[in-house]
Amino acid sequence: MMQSSRHIAGAPGFIAVNRRELDAHAPLSWPLFDADGTPLLAQGECIPSEADLDWLFTMFAPHRPLPDIEPGEAGDGAESASMTYLHGLPVPLPIGAWLQVRVAPGAELSRVRARLVGRAPNGMLLITPPTGGEARLPVVAGDRLALWTFPGDNLYEFVCDVHSVHRAPFEYLVLSRPMQVRETPVRRTPRVDTRLVARVSPVDESGPATFQGMSAQLRAAAALGRGDDGEDGASPDAPEWLVMVRDISAEGVGIMAQSPLPAGCRHVALQFRVPVGADIVPVFGMAAIRRTEGPCSDGSWLYGLEFTRIDARNRAAVRCFVYELRLADPRARG
Repeated sequence: MMQSSRHIAGAPGFIAVNRRELDAHAPLSWPLFDADGTPLLAQGECIPSEADLDWLFTMFAPHRPLPDIEPGEAGDGAESASMTYLHGLPVPLPIGAWLQVRVAPGAELSRVRARLVGRAPNGMLLITPPTGGEARLPVVAGDRLALWTFPGDNLYEFVCDVHSVHRAPFEYLVLSRPMQVRETPVRRTPRVDTRLVARVSPVDESGPATFQGMSAQLRAAAALGRGDDGEDGASPDAPEWLVMVRDISAEGVGIMAQSPLPAGCRHVALQFRVPVGADIVPVFGMAAIRRTEGPCSDGSWLYGLEFTRIDARNRAAVRCFVYELRLADPRARG
Protein backbone atom coordinates (compact mmCIF):
# COMPACT_ATOMS: atom_id res chain seq x y z
CA MET A 1 0.00 0.00 0.00
CA MET A 2 1.25 3.47 -0.84
CA GLN A 3 1.51 6.16 1.83
CA SER A 4 0.23 9.60 0.86
CA SER A 5 -0.40 13.03 2.33
CA ARG A 6 -3.79 13.86 3.82
CA HIS A 7 -3.44 17.56 3.05
CA ILE A 8 -0.95 20.00 1.61
CA ALA A 9 -1.26 23.59 2.79
CA GLY A 10 -2.04 25.90 -0.08
CA ALA A 11 -4.09 23.31 -1.98
CA PRO A 12 -7.75 23.96 -2.83
CA GLY A 13 -10.15 23.41 0.04
CA PHE A 14 -10.43 26.81 1.75
CA ILE A 15 -13.21 29.38 1.83
CA ALA A 16 -12.93 33.07 2.68
CA VAL A 17 -13.95 34.21 6.17
CA ASN A 18 -16.06 37.33 6.60
CA ARG A 19 -14.99 39.87 9.22
CA ARG A 20 -18.44 39.62 10.82
CA GLU A 21 -17.94 35.89 11.45
CA LEU A 22 -15.21 36.54 14.03
CA ASP A 23 -15.28 38.15 17.45
CA ALA A 24 -12.32 39.47 19.37
CA HIS A 25 -11.64 37.62 22.67
CA ALA A 26 -13.75 34.62 21.53
CA PRO A 27 -12.00 31.32 20.72
CA LEU A 28 -11.78 30.68 16.99
CA SER A 29 -14.17 27.99 15.74
CA TRP A 30 -11.71 26.95 13.02
CA PRO A 31 -8.04 27.47 12.16
CA LEU A 32 -7.35 30.48 9.95
CA PHE A 33 -5.16 30.49 6.83
CA ASP A 34 -4.11 33.15 4.38
CA ALA A 35 -5.41 32.91 0.80
CA ASP A 36 -2.34 30.92 -0.27
CA GLY A 37 -2.74 28.36 2.52
CA THR A 38 -0.18 29.85 4.92
CA PRO A 39 -1.29 29.10 8.51
CA LEU A 40 -2.29 32.17 10.54
CA LEU A 41 -4.05 31.19 13.79
CA ALA A 42 -5.07 27.87 15.33
CA GLN A 43 -8.56 26.76 16.24
CA GLY A 44 -9.32 27.81 19.81
CA GLU A 45 -6.98 30.81 19.79
CA CYS A 46 -8.40 34.18 20.77
CA ILE A 47 -7.79 37.40 18.86
CA PRO A 48 -6.62 39.86 21.54
CA SER A 49 -8.64 42.94 20.51
CA GLU A 50 -10.93 44.51 17.92
CA ALA A 51 -7.93 46.45 16.64
CA ASP A 52 -6.04 43.18 16.11
CA LEU A 53 -9.06 41.72 14.32
CA ASP A 54 -9.22 44.73 11.98
CA TRP A 55 -5.47 44.46 11.41
CA LEU A 56 -5.77 40.76 10.57
CA PHE A 57 -8.20 41.50 7.74
CA THR A 58 -6.12 44.46 6.56
CA MET A 59 -2.85 42.53 6.30
CA PHE A 60 -4.18 39.10 5.29
CA ALA A 61 -7.11 37.41 3.55
CA PRO A 62 -8.31 34.98 6.25
CA HIS A 63 -9.71 31.66 5.05
CA ARG A 64 -10.86 28.53 6.83
CA PRO A 65 -10.73 24.93 5.63
CA LEU A 66 -13.82 23.30 4.21
CA PRO A 67 -15.59 21.04 6.73
CA ASP A 68 -14.26 17.82 5.18
CA ILE A 69 -10.62 19.01 5.04
CA GLU A 70 -8.63 19.32 8.23
CA PRO A 71 -5.01 20.41 7.80
CA GLY A 72 -2.56 18.40 9.90
CA GLU A 73 -1.78 20.10 13.21
CA ALA A 74 1.34 18.78 14.88
CA GLY A 75 0.05 19.21 18.44
CA ASP A 76 2.82 20.50 20.66
CA GLY A 77 5.36 20.42 17.86
CA ALA A 78 7.59 18.07 19.82
CA GLU A 79 7.79 15.27 17.27
CA SER A 80 6.22 16.87 14.22
CA ALA A 81 8.87 16.01 11.68
CA SER A 82 9.77 12.50 12.84
CA MET A 83 6.12 11.48 13.06
CA THR A 84 5.75 11.83 9.29
CA TYR A 85 9.15 10.57 8.15
CA LEU A 86 9.10 7.71 5.67
CA HIS A 87 11.11 4.82 7.07
CA GLY A 88 13.51 2.56 5.20
CA LEU A 89 14.93 5.29 2.94
CA PRO A 90 18.49 6.65 2.78
CA VAL A 91 17.05 10.18 3.13
CA PRO A 92 14.75 11.12 6.09
CA LEU A 93 11.89 12.38 3.93
CA PRO A 94 8.57 13.51 5.44
CA ILE A 95 5.37 13.41 3.39
CA GLY A 96 4.69 16.87 1.95
CA ALA A 97 8.38 17.84 1.84
CA TRP A 98 9.49 20.30 -0.83
CA LEU A 99 12.10 19.04 -3.28
CA GLN A 100 14.21 21.05 -5.68
CA VAL A 101 14.49 19.18 -8.97
CA ARG A 102 16.42 19.35 -12.20
CA VAL A 103 17.07 16.84 -14.98
CA ALA A 104 20.44 15.11 -14.56
CA PRO A 105 23.07 16.35 -12.09
CA GLY A 106 24.99 18.31 -14.73
CA ALA A 107 22.04 19.91 -16.50
CA GLU A 108 22.05 23.67 -17.02
CA LEU A 109 18.29 24.08 -16.61
CA SER A 110 17.05 26.10 -13.66
CA ARG A 111 15.81 24.09 -10.72
CA VAL A 112 12.09 23.71 -10.25
CA ARG A 113 10.12 22.37 -7.31
CA ALA A 114 7.95 19.39 -6.48
CA ARG A 115 6.31 17.94 -3.39
CA LEU A 116 6.70 14.43 -2.06
CA VAL A 117 3.20 12.96 -1.88
CA GLY A 118 3.88 9.30 -1.11
CA ARG A 119 6.05 6.22 -1.44
CA ALA A 120 5.75 2.60 -2.48
CA PRO A 121 6.81 -0.31 -0.23
CA ASN A 122 9.95 -0.88 -2.35
CA GLY A 123 11.19 2.65 -1.63
CA MET A 124 10.01 4.29 -4.84
CA LEU A 125 8.85 7.90 -4.39
CA LEU A 126 5.71 9.67 -5.62
CA ILE A 127 6.11 13.38 -6.36
CA THR A 128 4.00 16.10 -7.95
CA PRO A 129 5.03 17.23 -11.47
CA PRO A 130 8.09 19.51 -11.07
CA THR A 131 7.12 23.13 -11.80
CA GLY A 132 8.61 26.59 -11.53
CA GLY A 133 6.13 29.46 -11.71
CA GLU A 134 4.03 28.77 -14.81
CA ALA A 135 6.66 26.50 -16.37
CA ARG A 136 6.65 22.73 -15.99
CA LEU A 137 9.78 20.63 -16.32
CA PRO A 138 9.31 18.19 -19.22
CA VAL A 139 9.91 14.74 -17.75
CA VAL A 140 9.54 11.30 -19.34
CA ALA A 141 10.17 7.78 -18.10
CA GLY A 142 13.88 7.03 -18.09
CA ASP A 143 15.02 10.55 -17.18
CA ARG A 144 17.42 10.92 -14.29
CA LEU A 145 16.56 13.70 -11.81
CA ALA A 146 18.83 15.48 -9.35
CA LEU A 147 16.95 16.41 -6.15
CA TRP A 148 17.65 18.47 -3.03
CA THR A 149 15.76 18.63 0.26
CA PHE A 150 16.22 19.85 3.82
CA PRO A 151 14.34 17.66 6.34
CA GLY A 152 16.02 18.94 9.51
CA ASP A 153 19.63 19.71 10.35
CA ASN A 154 21.29 18.69 7.09
CA LEU A 155 20.84 19.32 3.37
CA TYR A 156 20.45 16.17 1.24
CA GLU A 157 21.25 15.83 -2.46
CA PHE A 158 20.42 12.64 -4.35
CA VAL A 159 19.36 11.30 -7.74
CA CYS A 160 16.35 9.25 -8.85
CA ASP A 161 15.35 7.72 -12.16
CA VAL A 162 11.84 8.44 -13.45
CA HIS A 163 10.03 5.11 -13.45
CA SER A 164 6.70 6.35 -14.84
CA VAL A 165 4.57 9.46 -15.41
CA HIS A 166 0.87 9.33 -14.49
CA ARG A 167 -2.09 11.60 -15.39
CA ALA A 168 -4.89 9.92 -13.37
CA PRO A 169 -6.44 9.99 -10.83
CA PHE A 170 -4.11 13.01 -10.49
CA GLU A 171 -0.78 14.00 -12.03
CA TYR A 172 2.28 12.49 -10.35
CA LEU A 173 5.64 10.88 -11.09
CA VAL A 174 6.97 7.59 -9.75
CA LEU A 175 10.70 7.76 -9.03
CA SER A 176 13.23 5.10 -8.16
CA ARG A 177 14.59 4.72 -4.66
CA PRO A 178 17.05 7.60 -3.89
CA MET A 179 20.62 6.94 -5.04
CA GLN A 180 23.99 8.65 -4.69
CA VAL A 181 22.88 10.40 -1.51
CA ARG A 182 25.11 13.23 -0.29
CA GLU A 183 24.50 14.78 3.13
CA THR A 184 25.78 18.28 3.91
CA PRO A 185 25.57 19.69 7.47
CA VAL A 186 24.08 23.19 7.63
CA ARG A 187 25.70 25.41 10.27
CA ARG A 188 23.52 28.50 9.86
CA THR A 189 20.18 28.99 8.20
CA PRO A 190 19.61 31.88 5.82
CA ARG A 191 17.01 34.56 6.46
CA VAL A 192 13.96 34.40 4.19
CA ASP A 193 10.96 36.65 3.66
CA THR A 194 7.60 35.38 4.85
CA ARG A 195 4.14 36.47 6.01
CA LEU A 196 3.08 34.83 9.25
CA VAL A 197 0.93 35.96 12.18
CA ALA A 198 2.59 35.92 15.59
CA ARG A 199 1.37 36.66 19.10
CA VAL A 200 3.73 38.87 21.05
CA SER A 201 3.70 39.79 24.74
CA PRO A 202 6.30 41.57 26.89
CA VAL A 203 8.38 39.39 29.22
CA ASP A 204 10.36 40.32 32.30
CA GLU A 205 13.12 37.71 32.23
CA SER A 206 13.78 38.31 35.91
CA GLY A 207 10.13 37.65 36.77
CA PRO A 208 8.35 34.45 37.84
CA ALA A 209 7.33 33.31 34.33
CA THR A 210 9.81 30.70 33.11
CA PHE A 211 10.42 29.55 29.55
CA GLN A 212 9.76 25.93 30.48
CA GLY A 213 6.58 26.81 32.34
CA MET A 214 5.15 29.02 29.61
CA SER A 215 6.09 26.49 26.92
CA ALA A 216 4.39 23.65 28.82
CA GLN A 217 1.33 25.82 29.38
CA LEU A 218 1.04 26.61 25.68
CA ARG A 219 1.42 22.94 24.71
CA ALA A 220 -1.34 22.00 27.13
CA ALA A 221 -3.58 24.78 25.80
CA ALA A 222 -2.94 23.68 22.22
CA ALA A 223 -3.82 20.08 23.09
CA LEU A 224 -7.16 21.29 24.47
CA GLY A 225 -7.78 23.53 21.43
CA ARG A 226 -7.93 26.76 23.41
CA GLY A 227 -5.84 29.81 24.17
CA ASP A 228 -3.50 30.59 27.05
CA ASP A 229 -5.11 30.30 30.46
CA GLY A 230 -2.57 32.43 32.29
CA GLU A 231 -1.31 29.77 34.70
CA ASP A 232 2.26 28.89 35.63
CA GLY A 233 3.60 32.40 36.03
CA ALA A 234 2.01 34.15 33.03
CA SER A 235 -0.65 36.65 33.98
CA PRO A 236 -3.97 36.33 32.12
CA ASP A 237 -4.01 40.15 32.06
CA ALA A 238 -0.61 40.45 30.37
CA PRO A 239 -0.88 42.62 27.23
CA GLU A 240 -0.68 40.74 23.96
CA TRP A 241 -0.70 41.81 20.30
CA LEU A 242 -0.81 40.26 16.86
CA VAL A 243 2.13 41.13 14.62
CA MET A 244 3.33 40.03 11.20
CA VAL A 245 6.55 38.04 10.85
CA ARG A 246 8.23 39.60 7.79
CA ASP A 247 11.39 37.50 7.72
CA ILE A 248 12.71 34.54 9.66
CA SER A 249 15.78 32.42 10.32
CA ALA A 250 16.66 29.90 13.01
CA GLU A 251 18.29 32.76 14.94
CA GLY A 252 15.38 35.20 15.00
CA VAL A 253 12.62 37.05 13.19
CA GLY A 254 11.77 40.47 11.85
CA ILE A 255 8.27 41.62 12.78
CA MET A 256 5.95 44.48 11.85
CA ALA A 257 3.66 45.82 14.59
CA GLN A 258 0.70 48.12 14.04
CA SER A 259 1.81 50.26 16.99
CA PRO A 260 4.99 50.57 19.09
CA LEU A 261 5.74 48.02 21.79
CA PRO A 262 5.69 49.43 25.33
CA ALA A 263 8.51 51.75 26.33
CA GLY A 264 11.20 49.83 28.16
CA CYS A 265 10.22 46.49 26.62
CA ARG A 266 13.43 44.57 25.93
CA HIS A 267 12.26 40.95 25.77
CA VAL A 268 9.10 39.35 24.37
CA ALA A 269 7.39 35.98 24.25
CA LEU A 270 6.59 34.99 20.68
CA GLN A 271 4.14 32.39 19.34
CA PHE A 272 3.52 31.49 15.71
CA ARG A 273 2.88 28.49 13.46
CA VAL A 274 4.92 27.18 10.54
CA PRO A 275 4.06 24.56 7.91
CA VAL A 276 6.59 21.72 7.81
CA GLY A 277 5.85 19.06 5.24
CA ALA A 278 2.20 18.13 5.70
CA ASP A 279 2.10 19.32 9.32
CA ILE A 280 1.57 22.71 10.95
CA VAL A 281 3.92 23.17 13.89
CA PRO A 282 3.26 25.66 16.73
CA VAL A 283 6.46 27.44 17.74
CA PHE A 284 7.08 29.24 21.02
CA GLY A 285 10.17 31.20 21.99
CA MET A 286 11.48 34.16 23.92
CA ALA A 287 13.40 36.86 22.09
CA ALA A 288 15.40 40.00 22.73
CA ILE A 289 14.61 43.16 20.77
CA ARG A 290 17.80 44.01 18.87
CA ARG A 291 16.54 46.62 16.41
CA THR A 292 13.68 49.15 16.32
CA GLU A 293 12.53 51.22 13.35
CA GLY A 294 9.49 53.47 13.24
CA PRO A 295 7.10 54.88 12.85
CA CYS A 296 6.99 53.98 9.14
CA SER A 297 4.94 55.95 6.62
CA ASP A 298 1.90 53.75 7.32
CA GLY A 299 2.28 54.12 11.10
CA SER A 300 3.68 50.64 11.63
CA TRP A 301 6.83 49.76 13.60
CA LEU A 302 9.54 47.28 12.62
CA TYR A 303 11.50 45.20 15.15
CA GLY A 304 14.37 42.78 14.81
CA LEU A 305 14.13 39.95 17.35
CA GLU A 306 16.83 37.46 18.31
CA PHE A 307 15.74 34.19 19.91
CA THR A 308 17.15 33.88 23.40
CA ARG A 309 15.16 30.82 24.42
CA ILE A 310 13.67 28.30 22.00
CA ASP A 311 13.81 24.55 22.42
CA ALA A 312 15.76 22.41 19.96
CA ARG A 313 12.65 20.87 18.40
CA ASN A 314 11.04 24.25 17.72
CA ARG A 315 14.30 25.55 16.27
CA ALA A 316 14.48 22.49 14.02
CA ALA A 317 10.93 23.21 12.83
CA VAL A 318 11.92 26.79 11.99
CA ARG A 319 15.00 25.54 10.11
CA CYS A 320 12.86 23.11 8.12
CA PHE A 321 10.37 25.88 7.30
CA VAL A 322 13.15 28.23 6.16
CA TYR A 323 14.71 25.63 3.89
CA GLU A 324 11.35 24.54 2.50
CA LEU A 325 10.83 28.16 1.47
CA ARG A 326 14.30 28.16 -0.06
CA LEU A 327 13.64 24.91 -1.89
CA ALA A 328 10.31 26.26 -3.13
CA ASP A 329 12.08 29.25 -4.70
CA PRO A 330 13.42 28.38 -8.16
CA ARG A 331 16.04 31.14 -7.72
CA ALA A 332 17.53 29.47 -4.63
CA ARG A 333 20.83 27.73 -5.00
CA GLY A 334 22.12 24.79 -3.02
